[in-house]
Amino acid sequence: MEKRTVLYRGILKSCNYQCSYCPLSKRPVSDRELRKDRSRWEAFVCSLEEKQKALQIGAVMVVPYGEALIHDWYREGLARITRIPGIEAAGIQTNLSVGAKKVLEDFTGQGGELEKLRIWATFHPEMTKIQEFSRDVKEISQAGIHICAGAVGAPEYLEGLKELKKALPKEVYLWINAMDGLKRPYSQEEIRQWEEIDPYFSRELFTPPGNKEVCRERLLVEGDGRLRICNISPVLGKSWEELCAEAEAVLDSEDGVSFPEPVCARKRCSCYLAYGGRRDFLNQVLFGPYPVFRIPRRIKAAFFDIDNTLIPQGKTAVPQSTAAGLKALKALGCRLFFATSLPWREALRRCANVRDLFDGGIFAGGAHLQVVTEGEKREYFYEMEEEIISRLKNWKGGQNFRVLAFRQRGILYKITLLRPHQNSWTWEETEDLEKYLKSMAASGEKPARAFSQGNCLQIVLLEANKENGVRTICQWLGISVKEAAAAGDSQEDLEMMKLTGLYHALPKTITPLHPGKPEQGLRQPGKRKG
Repeated sequence: MEKRTVLYRGILKSCNYQCSYCPLSKRPVSDRELRKDRSRWEAFVCSLEEKQKALQIGAVMVVPYGEALIHDWYREGLARITRIPGIEAAGIQTNLSVGAKKVLEDFTGQGGELEKLRIWATFHPEMTKIQEFSRDVKEISQAGIHICAGAVGAPEYLEGLKELKKALPKEVYLWINAMDGLKRPYSQEEIRQWEEIDPYFSRELFTPPGNKEVCRERLLVEGDGRLRICNISPVLGKSWEELCAEAEAVLDSEDGVSFPEPVCARKRCSCYLAYGGRRDFLNQVLFGPYPVFRIPRRIKAAFFDIDNTLIPQGKTAVPQSTAAGLKALKALGCRLFFATSLPWREALRRCANVRDLFDGGIFAGGAHLQVVTEGEKREYFYEMEEEIISRLKNWKGGQNFRVLAFRQRGILYKITLLRPHQNSWTWEETEDLEKYLKSMAASGEKPARAFSQGNCLQIVLLEANKENGVRTICQWLGISVKEAAAAGDSQEDLEMMKLTGLYHALPKTITPLHPGKPEQGLRQPGKRKG
């Protein structure tokens, strides 16, 4: 089942704080408006309780204008949502002025599941003190609730936020939002200091281009029922009520209801709720299956495919927005590795702008492993027998291809059957070669496997693959595979992603290894489920 995320923004437009820069602090709220907001929120919670199976929602995040957690119906509603089977996380943005004690009493009193609750707590220097705020954050964290804290990166707040970071528990991430009203670029010294507080701060400065294709499993539901894919996207042509009516008709189906076709007119995803909710590989690696909550994963190693992952299709380098995330991972002590079918020299050339962040990797489809630690290199090659080259030249002797042998220090570790660019290998041809390789293994040669990539048909030993590469490198590092993450876009990446627990990070359309061949358990381009 796809892990869908829904944001909810009610009609509430009021706050109990009076920050000088915020218009909501000057807006009065009537009892009638509060009653209406409560009614709409409770109707939304009921719709989730009744139709979650058909809606296939895994996470809910409340993103109010103003402050919602001071109202008891939001605290009670979040508790109800966490009790819904299938819901894995429910959270809210809050200034935390209600206090940790009240949050915990009401949530547990309503039977809420603490391990599912997520709190995004914003620190307001004009309205609260560091000691009070950090004490509440600590109490919530110690209760077993996942929480992050943060503030706007106003230059005048810098020293105070340094103090806040010292006061918060080490396991709590302190994020910094770029200040929209700064009216000038941050200086390099300011960026450096903000990154000392929040290693991910540069992601605020290099936001990714808008891309609706990575937003198919998310919705923002407004209090009046209107739908968007995020807080800065246009209104969609379908309402929440209409979507729930469709869900009613498929309650007993395993497929569920389709979310509306996403619509996006933004050149860039200019705030975290926009770019942090995208279904892309870096968000999943940094923040797990529901990155919108802004609560980082704590990983020790990360493995990345290159083509269509680190380097998007049609591009020639790793984008700045991706590079900023990689730099942050490195700063947090996570070791970075490539996981690619490319030879290592070509991998470094393609990723020249980030190569210094990487400590080696899995190359040649898993046939070459490399880890560099403080200048010391550890390497392993899955060595092939030289006789395989002559035998391959006799396979379908009339074929139009060249045999390229890849060697390092005299070790043969990969063979490529190369055709002209316009002449791709078919899955039938690849299957035929695999049968040929099996017949060779039956006669005593080392078992080998083949996989096609356009006009290249790659051959490596059978045990040489990315999954085994991740296992081996994690063993070299002395860490568990569950302390690692892996990201890619093809069948070659599937098993290493499952191994590290990021199978859900796979894109909707998986690049098939063999064009034309139905891939087991994966959808073909152009076909979507639910």
